[in-house]
Order: sequence, then C-alpha cells, then structure tokens
Amino acid sequence: MSVGIFWCSLLLVAYAYAGYPVLIATLARLRGNAPAQAETTPPVTVVIAAYNEAGQIGARIRDILDQDYPADRLCVLVASDGSSDGTAAAAAIDARVRVLALPDNRGKAAALNAALAEVKTEFVVFADARQRFAAGAIRRLLTPFADAEVGAVSGELVLIEPDAATPARVGLYWRIEKLLREGEARLRWLHGVSGAIYALRTALFVPLPPGTILDDMWVPLHAVWARRRVWMARDAIAYDHVSKNHDEEFRRKLRTLAGNWQLIARMPRLLAPWRNPVFFAWFSHKFLRLVAPWALIGAWLASAFAPGPVYRAALLLQTFAYAGAVFAIAAPRLAARVPLLPIAGTFVMLNFAALCALPACIALDPRGLWKKH
Repeated sequence: MSVGIFWCSLLLVAYAYAGYPVLIATLARLRGNAPAQAETTPPVTVVIAAYNEAGQIGARIRDILDQDYPADRLCVLVASDGSSDGTAAAAAIDARVRVLALPDNRGKAAALNAALAEVKTEFVVFADARQRFAAGAIRRLLTPFADAEVGAVSGELVLIEPDAATPARVGLYWRIEKLLREGEARLRWLHGVSGAIYALRTALFVPLPPGTILDDMWVPLHAVWARRRVWMARDAIAYDHVSKNHDEEFRRKLRTLAGNWQLIARMPRLLAPWRNPVFFAWFSHKFLRLVAPWALIGAWLASAFAPGPVYRAALLLQTFAYAGAVFAIAAPRLAARVPLLPIAGTFVMLNFAALCALPACIALDPRGLWKKH
C-alpha cells in the first residue's frame, strides 16, 4: 500500500507542476486560436476600489487619465470603501472622476458591487490603487472585444524591482504561470485574470458575495458560464513591485490560495464537469495545487514505510531537498549561489502556503476586509 501511495502522490505532483504545463503548451500550439481583433475605443469606465489610499490615489488616477485613449470616452469611478484618511477627497482631481464614498468599510467585494451598480458604459476596466499602467494599456485591453465572443480580457502584470523601474528577475513559477494563462486563453480555457488589470462587458458582471477574495476569478468564471471567451492581452501591461521578501510573498500566496478554497464553497459548480466548461483546466491548474502539499507529505511518509533500497534513497533525497529549501528561505542570499536551491525554496514556500490555505480560509474574517502589504 505504501508503494502505491508513494507513486500516486509523486505522479499527482509531477502532473500538476510539469505535466499539465507541457500538455497546455502542446495543445495550444496544435489547436489554439486567437479572437478576431480590431482597434476600438468605446466609452469605458475604469473602476478602482480603494481603502485608505489617500497617499497614492491621485497619482494612480492621473496615470489612468493620461492613457492614450480618447478623453471624452474615458472616465474613472473610485469606490472609497469607508476610508478614514481622506481618500475620497484625494481622488477628486478631474471632472472625469466620480467618487463613490461608501460610509462603512465592508471590503473590496462590497465596494466593487456598489461601483458596478453605477457603471453606465458597455465596458468596464478593473484596476487597483497600487499598480500603474503602461502606455496604451487600456486601448490594448479593449481591442479583443471587437470579437463578440469575448466577454472578459486580462492584461499582464509585470513585476519590477522595488524603488526601480527595471523588470524584476522572476522565478520559474511565475514564468510557467504566464505561459499557462496564455495557453489556456488560446484553448478557450482561461478562467482567471490579473486582478491588477482586466476588462469586462459590464452586462456580464455578477455581484460578488460579501467577503469574496478572488474577484479576478469570480468575474471571469461567470463570463465563461455565460458562454463568452476570456482572453489574455499580453501587450496590455500593468506594473507592480515584486515582493520584498519571502514573508510578504507567502502572505500574498496564502490569501490567494485560501480564496480558491472559498470559491469552491461559494461556487460548487466548479466541481461538476458537466456544469463547468473549463473543469479540466480549473482542476489541473487550481485544484491540484491545493492538494499537492498533501501529496508531497504522502510521498515522504510512504517512502519511509515502503520496503527496499529505492524507497530509502527516495526518503533521503526528499529529506535533503526539503532541508535545502528551508535553507534557501532562511538565507536567500547565500542560497542564490547554489544552483536550484532558490527554486526549491520557492516551491516549498508555495506548497506550505497551500497547506495552510484551507485552515486560513476557515479562519477568514467573514467581512473580507482589506489587507495591506
């Protein structure tokens, strides 16, 4: 039995992190296609849900209004979610900006619901207060909507170094993630977008339940279930700073992974292949990453009990690998000098976050209030 557990666990992890990406890349080359695209500049509303962002909301709005887009077709709607630092006043910098000052802090989901109830344009772009857009991002984000099948479009998030404008050196995980999204988009399987930059046909918006963490999955999944396509416009770019350390990255990943468990509870349709047209992609891309750490633990324990020298060697190899990963997390500068150690550290950190995600989801503040990083 321990032998079977070992190999099943190993195969699950191998498929989730290597097999599925290879499969997606292959299928995207053989069967993938892009929507018809033509430059279009329809009236659009950019929605920003903000909480206590007085220090940067003005610059963020100016960044959006300075986009290469017809001024009479671009407006900004800021939902200030019970901010206590003057965010609402700081946002009122232009006639094209409307500020929705909500009286209480009820969380991002509630702020987005309130904002979308006020949007009158056919298209809406979602943005955060922290990031900034590259030149032409909104124009490129809306181009794929020339195809009537397209219901939502994700832009691409590019990470830059703190206090610098140069792109950060991103790890293997992030590079694979971008390739996965691109391949899934070409196969009509994309079911998540970048929360920092995405657009939607406004009529497809379904209000989020209070406290929902992942609007960037709730919104595109409902577009998919409305028989619309979700596309990824990699030339529509938003910039954000890379995490300063493993602790900050861990907190972000933990919140995202806990949000995936939350979505399963709130959208049980995800688990039904006959009701979820992107079930295969969601199961392979999202769900298996939630259970992968349990499979890793199973493989390690099974190798301790399985008979034979092969499994003794496997036990030692896993133990040394985990020890090296812990070292990489504790001393990243030293570990950077050793090939593969940084990758091992990131892999273990992500899986530890996935391991903690279910209890974190259960312990979530039911109001889903804002988290500052």
